[in-house]
Amino acid sequence: MLFELYFICSIIRIRNVNAMVKMEFKKMMSVLIRLFLLFCISHQCLGEENIASIQEPDLKIKNDTGNYELAILAAATLTNITVNGFKISELSGLAWDNDENILYALSDNGYILHLRPVFSNDHLKEILFIAGYFLRDQNNRPLKYKASDSEGLAASHTDNHIRGDTQLIVSFERIPRIIRYSTSGDLLSEITLPDVLTDINNYQSENKSLEAVTFNEKFGIITGPEFALKNQDSTQMNIYSASGKSWHFPLHDQYHGGLVDMTIMEDGSTLALERSYGGLFPALQISLHRLNLDETNSSSEIICNFPADEKIFNNNFEGITRFRKNRYFMISDDNNHPFNRTMLLYFSITNSSNKN
Repeated sequence: MLFELYFICSIIRIRNVNAMVKMEFKKMMSVLIRLFLLFCISHQCLGEENIASIQEPDLKIKNDTGNYELAILAAATLTNITVNGFKISELSGLAWDNDENILYALSDNGYILHLRPVFSNDHLKEILFIAGYFLRDQNNRPLKYKASDSEGLAASHTDNHIRGDTQLIVSFERIPRIIRYSTSGDLLSEITLPDVLTDINNYQSENKSLEAVTFNEKFGIITGPEFALKNQDSTQMNIYSASGKSWHFPLHDQYHGGLVDMTIMEDGSTLALERSYGGLFPALQISLHRLNLDETNSSSEIICNFPADEKIFNNNFEGITRFRKNRYFMISDDNNHPFNRTMLLYFSITNSSNKN
């Protein structure tokens, strides 16, 4: 197109006009060319901009029994910038869409980001920003105030070889609810939940309500508060299905631990992310639990406790999703603090009794 503009300039012959008209014509063409170049730059930046600085630390962690090994494959620090009105910060939920090759990231402030991980020879090289959308209400208005406190993210129809049918499942705090959205933030439907989960007075506080959500093939949508509901055992992680079934598992840190996210493992079990912060010398502690949800015989085991003395683990991790096979992404919430960072970890989990 730029070549065509110059070509037009070269073939137009302006005869019998004064110097003033010629000058105005040149100014007009200069403005058109600058607008075109600005469009090209803006399209490239707002379309697919790399927003990550990526390292490959050589870190492997085994659980206490030695039957699970977690290997950190990449640690990506996301730049704290605003792109097209959407800030790359306060990200608390993740969901992978295999059909669209998109990693959805949810902000606490009621918007969804479309990111694309770029690989070369099985190594993570870039995280591209593709698009961002505000979550909207039934009147097509962006969510505001208490209604915008989005926390948990899952997605359905992501691996059926059909493009364009993905639905996002978002859980909220302050006004506890779970809503289905299109990938561009259009409200599709609200999920009916047990009464005990819709009454904010049952939670420890407004900001400790529906923190986590995922989709289980057997039980459908499952969710959980960060801390146990009032009048329940505070040392346990509590998970509920939309149909009303509940499960209770021991936390690793029974004094300060809380459920912050869940995803589904390759074998169909649930991977739960526990975060604890507290004690005499407060430090963030992250634990991963493998949960077997069943009608009568449920069980849990700890896959990994991240060592807090490793710098990359001392972040406020809140979101997790399975990528492909035994590989996962986990993201930290920077709380919109200038000295914090948004860290995206890419890692594998290997079971020694059934290596992937």
